[in-house]
Amino acid sequence: MTDSSDFQEAEYVAIIDQDEVTDEVRDIAVKYDPLNRSGREGFHVTEDGELHIDDALVMGEHKLIEKKIPNDAIRIVPLPAETGQLVHQYGDNGFRLYELPMPEDGTVIGLLGRNGIGKSTALRILAGKTVPNFGHEDNPDWDRAIDAFRGTVLQTHLEQLRDGEVTTATKRQRVERLADEAAADETVRERLAAHPNETDDLAADLDLTPLLDRQIETLSGGERQRLEIATTLATDADLYLFDEPSSFLDVERRLMVARTIRDRITEASASAVVVEHDLATLDLIADGIHVTYGEPGNFGVVSQRLGSREGINQFLEGQLRQENVQIRRKSITFPGPRERSIPKTEVVLEYPDLKVGFEEFSLTVEAGAIHEGESIGIVGANALGKTTFAKLLAGQLESDIGTIPDHATVSYKPQYVVPDGDETVRERFIRVTDIRSQAFETRVAEPFDLEELFDRPLSALSGGELQRVAVALCLAREADLYLLDEPSAFLDVDRRVAVADQLRRFARQRDRPLLVIDHDLFLISRVSDRLVVFDGESGTYGEATSPQPMRTGMNDFLSSLGVTFRRDERTDRPRVNKPGSQLDRKQKRDGEYYYTV
Repeated sequence: MTDSSDFQEAEYVAIIDQDEVTDEVRDIAVKYDPLNRSGREGFHVTEDGELHIDDALVMGEHKLIEKKIPNDAIRIVPLPAETGQLVHQYGDNGFRLYELPMPEDGTVIGLLGRNGIGKSTALRILAGKTVPNFGHEDNPDWDRAIDAFRGTVLQTHLEQLRDGEVTTATKRQRVERLADEAAADETVRERLAAHPNETDDLAADLDLTPLLDRQIETLSGGERQRLEIATTLATDADLYLFDEPSSFLDVERRLMVARTIRDRITEASASAVVVEHDLATLDLIADGIHVTYGEPGNFGVVSQRLGSREGINQFLEGQLRQENVQIRRKSITFPGPRERSIPKTEVVLEYPDLKVGFEEFSLTVEAGAIHEGESIGIVGANALGKTTFAKLLAGQLESDIGTIPDHATVSYKPQYVVPDGDETVRERFIRVTDIRSQAFETRVAEPFDLEELFDRPLSALSGGELQRVAVALCLAREADLYLLDEPSAFLDVDRRVAVADQLRRFARQRDRPLLVIDHDLFLISRVSDRLVVFDGESGTYGEATSPQPMRTGMNDFLSSLGVTFRRDERTDRPRVNKPGSQLDRKQKRDGEYYYTV
């Protein structure tokens, strides 16, 4: 156990609602600020009349002002600090995890938070793979854990783990490693046959039936993800743990997977814990949410359980009300499918109608033009030819019909990022750019926080860290056009926001176009000026539109799936409408599939 003297001193942040700031509020804040009284500048009024205080100067004593003002214009809220039950610690000065999520029979619990703050550690403890040490590294003890959580839902689960009376099944994060572990020529059918529970029904529910005789080594990332989910659910277990089940899946299959997991857990009266960063998927799959917060690599705290909608909204707003803690300084906002005009810049690449055919697949592309500095989102189901389209633009593939007169040089970030041997991050970047240049430092290294990763081997990076490096490597190369395939995979929500904004900023600053393939509609909406929409039959034929306005493109794409999204009333985040609901039917009648307008 760690006593209160070991906890860091709390830091605070001032949340100011300028719409509620009156002259009276300004006078109270300035008059009673202890910093102002001591001759330093604390709360002050800016030239444009707004009340302000530098974040670094806010302290607990400012709560006096919060108590004196007559409304909620000012709130003084502590930033994350180590609090609650210390459950596990890695070494004397290592990462510390406080509290645990609480599984419940017949219920799916979501874990939401940044990478590096203990979600995987929590899953390992719940799976019985790590015995919590409560800060005593050399003496892990299930009995101590049981005593610590006596009287809670966790007590029974921990007792069963101690006594070997509970079975768990885990769907890991890095599904791309599945092929390396498969036996030679092992098929999907053979892998499923090794598990006892209703694999025929699961294969149908997860659209694996057409793949049964395929060898595992030939599967795409999305196909491997669905196979791992199927084998996890086909295991006879009491507790199911899913680490990022939406990665590499297109929008339609993300929703399919969410419903399948939820239905199976409910029917079996089992329990499940899901780590997920795609909020639309998490919203569908989870009955409740534990927000994890803290300082990545230093400590993590698992919050009290919240309802699914409330937990996601409080996470986005950056404040956990019951815990009275501000987990980030600013809220995360969601742009709607607003119209963005085509940049009034030169055309970098113009292409005619294109058609290319293979033995079992064909792709048709409508003519279009790509402008300097614009960001184009590419959406559509997997296996419709999005990567083939990129190869056509890059001149790596010749079209059967139509010719691109001047091919662009393309810097490409592939869907799968595979580290090579013991090469360090620094060594990889030296191969593609001058890492000592100011341009590299300001455009790539700083925005993607590469300094902390430079001396680490690529093979030692987490999925999220490897993704950051891959995106940065793509942008570090000199090219006419930049194409990124699923840059959101393995990134947490905060990092997805940062990457989307950095990509858009890079395109503007360099006057280079960006094409982004992704299935996270929030990232696509945030980064894109226009959309290219792919439709067709996966693995058979694909049809790509010319770049079109955001609102038109989103409606075109979602109408092909028969799925509608609404805005959350409080945070404006996209939420999937229940099929056949009143709002779903209305939006379809109005032709507004992505948000109501």
